[in-house]
Amino acid sequence: MNNKSGKPKRVTSQDVAKLAGVSRSVVSAVLNGTPGIGVSERTRENVHAAIRELNYHVDARARGMKTGRSMTLAAFGDTSHPLFMRVLEGMQRASEIEGYHLLLSSPGRGKVGEARSGLLELYQQRRIDGIVTLDDTSYADEEWAERVQASGVPYVSVEGYAEFAGIHSVHADYRKSMKTALDYLWQRSSDAKLAPEYAEVFSLSHEGRVNWAEQQRRKGYEEWCRKHKLEPKVSRHLQQAGRVDWQAWCRQQVESKHASSPVLLNWSSAVPDLYRSAYRFGLSIGADLRIMAADNTIQGDILSVPTLSCVEIPYAEMGEAAVRSVLLQMRRGTEQPSKLWLPAVLKPGESA
Repeated sequence: MNNKSGKPKRVTSQDVAKLAGVSRSVVSAVLNGTPGIGVSERTRENVHAAIRELNYHVDARARGMKTGRSMTLAAFGDTSHPLFMRVLEGMQRASEIEGYHLLLSSPGRGKVGEARSGLLELYQQRRIDGIVTLDDTSYADEEWAERVQASGVPYVSVEGYAEFAGIHSVHADYRKSMKTALDYLWQRSSDAKLAPEYAEVFSLSHEGRVNWAEQQRRKGYEEWCRKHKLEPKVSRHLQQAGRVDWQAWCRQQVESKHASSPVLLNWSSAVPDLYRSAYRFGLSIGADLRIMAADNTIQGDILSVPTLSCVEIPYAEMGEAAVRSVLLQMRRGTEQPSKLWLPAVLKPGESA
């Protein structure tokens, strides 16, 4: 869109309103959650479609002056962790649509509690409008929850506080993701009387504790086996310094007189070592060994040959949902904390 001087014309909310076939006040209501103006879901979708088509961006400075908001959200997590990068991807998408910027915050070498406290101070100074944190799936710090509630800051934990009622949180449905993976493996199995083996990789980094996500995966596996009246088959494999030794396991597959069961790993990060060991023992992935992963953290589906079958934990979508939840809290004020569960996505490959 150009003006008479040939320079690109800045897209306005009036342009969005015209393309969407609504009034400018409706566009404002969609963007700002203006109370008293009811907007149907179809109208809201039309407005967002027009925003995307015109590449419209909210004037954050003008909007901030009008609303008294900083137009900035804090994203807290470990910047060296690939999952946090995926969450940030989704947060960025959702924030851009709403005219928000992200303030990246990480504990670094300092204490996590001190870093989080700094975010509450920024909120009190009106330098941020809300906080999203990526937490361990077992995270449920009651002291932090009390401080969040006392401050009134719009806040969402991604992965944390799964069984804690007082905090808004977004989660992957780990138990249902196991059903998705196991149904896929079983349908492709040559022996319906054998349950897929669950190869549970674990690390000593958590002092032997099994986090909430892994507990849910194990429960999902056991529930699936009970439903199909099959005997569970679980093997445990220690990951040290990022490596897993699969030699003894692969030797057992070679020496077995029976056709091997399909194998579901809980971590895709253990797949490269398994592929290498299988090659040494002359086992063909996808034929002699049918393998699948219950996560895709390292993008194993496109980095493995043969391509890895897996279920994708939707971290980017979880980041988007977290931003929407924070903004909803800002617009509606105090409400009962919500728990949002997102399904994993099946990604068939050549390994199973």
